Amino acid sequence: MNLKSNIFPIEIPFDDFQIQRIPWEEGKIEELREQHNQQYSFFKKDSYIYISPSKEDLPMLGQLSKIRVKDEASIVGSLIRHIFFRAFKERFPQIKPSFNPFTFPSTKDDHNLILNELPSNLKATITYKKLNELELKRSTIQGVKTFLLVIGSSYKWALRQNCQKLQDSGFDINTLEVANLVRYETSQDVVAPIFRTVGRVKKLEGNQALVETNQGDQFYLLKDLYLNKTYENIRLYLEFVVGSARAESILANVKQKEFQRNDPAILYSEISRLAGVLSQLEYKNGDGFCFTISRNSTTSFPSLSLDSPRYLFDVSFSKTDISPIKGLAQYGPYDYGKFFEVSSPKVLVVCHKTSSGAFTQFLGRLKDGFDESPTFTKGFLAMYRLHSINFHLVEVDSYDNSVFLNAIKKAVETHNENFDIAIIETRDEFKKKIPSEDSYWLSKAYLLQRGITVQYIKEPNVRSPKFTLDSCALQMYAKLGGTPWILPSSPNIAHELIVGVGSSLIRSNLYAGAQQHRMVGITTFFNADGKYIFSNRSREVAYEDYFKELLSSLKGSIDTISDEQGWNDGEIVRIIFHVFKPMKDLEVEVVGELVAQYPQYDIKFSFVSFGENHPFMIFDVDQKGLSSRYSNSVKGKFTPERGTNLLLEPGVCLLQLKGPADVKTDRQGFTGPLVIRVHPKSTFTDVTYIVQQVFRLTNISYRTFKPSQLPVSLLYASLITEQLNKLNTIDGWDSLFVKPLRNKKWFI
Repeated sequence: MNLKSNIFPIEIPFDDFQIQRIPWEEGKIEELREQHNQQYSFFKKDSYIYISPSKEDLPMLGQLSKIRVKDEASIVGSLIRHIFFRAFKERFPQIKPSFNPFTFPSTKDDHNLILNELPSNLKATITYKKLNELELKRSTIQGVKTFLLVIGSSYKWALRQNCQKLQDSGFDINTLEVANLVRYETSQDVVAPIFRTVGRVKKLEGNQALVETNQGDQFYLLKDLYLNKTYENIRLYLEFVVGSARAESILANVKQKEFQRNDPAILYSEISRLAGVLSQLEYKNGDGFCFTISRNSTTSFPSLSLDSPRYLFDVSFSKTDISPIKGLAQYGPYDYGKFFEVSSPKVLVVCHKTSSGAFTQFLGRLKDGFDESPTFTKGFLAMYRLHSINFHLVEVDSYDNSVFLNAIKKAVETHNENFDIAIIETRDEFKKKIPSEDSYWLSKAYLLQRGITVQYIKEPNVRSPKFTLDSCALQMYAKLGGTPWILPSSPNIAHELIVGVGSSLIRSNLYAGAQQHRMVGITTFFNADGKYIFSNRSREVAYEDYFKELLSSLKGSIDTISDEQGWNDGEIVRIIFHVFKPMKDLEVEVVGELVAQYPQYDIKFSFVSFGENHPFMIFDVDQKGLSSRYSNSVKGKFTPERGTNLLLEPGVCLLQLKGPADVKTDRQGFTGPLVIRVHPKSTFTDVTYIVQQVFRLTNISYRTFKPSQLPVSLLYASLITEQLNKLNTIDGWDSLFVKPLRNKKWFI
């Protein structure tokens, strides 16, 4: 591999420097910025205000202090941000960037993906532009602490008409979400204003709108409001101006262009080009502080050697394979004849009568196999070693919610035997409805309440199941309570428990000032071999009581597991917590309290957080791509092999989890690495062991035979949280309904 990145080193050519400073006092920094912001940079650190002039001949405003670069990262970082901003503005005075994070829109026409799709009267009104995003980071390269510039980008919508002009044109803004612009008072209009969502329009009165906000209903002048920059609002305005058919065509073309622009080769080329421009600017302040930005990206970080996992298909550790689907076909599922209890499942099938022919054919292929499928010729019965499978087919003559739901209720309530699982037809258009009006969620709520897991399938996939039968059968087996495979674990003197910690924040909206009212915790529990134990949901509590409730919920679950697994006094127990965001000290203290309640065990613990939304990218410029089985195109260009990793810091690792073979089509775009962070207060900090374990845990989601982008501990917590949030909007639903199903993967 020839690895490149979007990470560019910043070189500071000295070890120490002098900078002016004065003692901090309330209101002083605002006063200085108001008087001198055009010529000086001001920022606070501890009890001082630091001052850096933009030119050599400017008067002194403070006393000089000597600073060592390696000792004062925050002061150096602030200087770099301010000097970078000034250098950029001098070179590109026509662009208004944001300051921290530093972002600015591209000025190139081909980076406005909707420009050539619009009629001339809309070209200046609607844009879908590339937004360049630059972040300053600090890391260790070959043992030396180094500042880095990370270059990224995304595409953002803009509708450049205020609500007064929209209303005057006849476009109705009633019920739509709106925003206003917040400007920096001391920026002299060189910094882009902040776009802040304020609420939803309730009614219009003359040139004002009454807006429902988190501070109550408030009046705003229409000229001060803008439509929130969402795809849905853009679509509504486009339909108003050019009609529904033309709007749909425009947006489809824009989506196709976005696929093309997110090609990894194009991304890397554009990042390199921008780095070349930025590296040529002069970065120097009047007091002599200066730096340079490399035009060449770096991957000069340590790398961990990770083993590709094998899959285990029996408790004797003798039946393994490097491929889950080949091992399953040869050996059968891991729990065959031992733990799996539903060897003759009874299946309720509900479909529209116009699809019934396709469904009966699909069910036959599901049961006995399909010769045209490259991975499912054996069928559900043979592949999963089932004794039999019994289908009860129900046809409906309408997609109306009440018709669908009544048919399901009638079948469940009148059928002689209890169903183990249901297969229900669903359609793409159902997704446009809210859960309480969507037959998908209504039927799922009803069936889960009665202990019946559900497999949904779309009619096009029923008619053309060549590439979907294998994953459909895999999901069904897991939803029936089966364990298709696990991962062999090495002999270990420690009991090991992996806990995925998710949470759901319950608040009414995303407007400015929204309060974080209620919290619900979702925890999933796994053994070291990746075997799913169960999931648990804490009570819904006020935010300030969340950690106390989480502690209680975790203790109850660990008590159950320690009893079932026979933990003995004095034994080593390792508990590894997987969370979505870096843990704060308060959360660490909660787990410390938990550990203190088990003095009979020698407990070591790790807090491992994961980030998908981050600026880092890794490219393999030698990767020419692979042929796609779904089209004649080439997929995975410039994509590093799965398992590629960079250790940015001790305890901070970038891990690529989607390689060229894992990319479905060339339309999928670029998939970046996962950021894994081990909290410094962990008592178990073996980062090689932890990252290897994460890598293994992406291979057992049972949604598909492909690895997932998250370890299953967090993937399951995320799926459970997402589904319970939607089910909770349905009348009569209670999350206790899924408690009897907590050992089954009802949510995958």
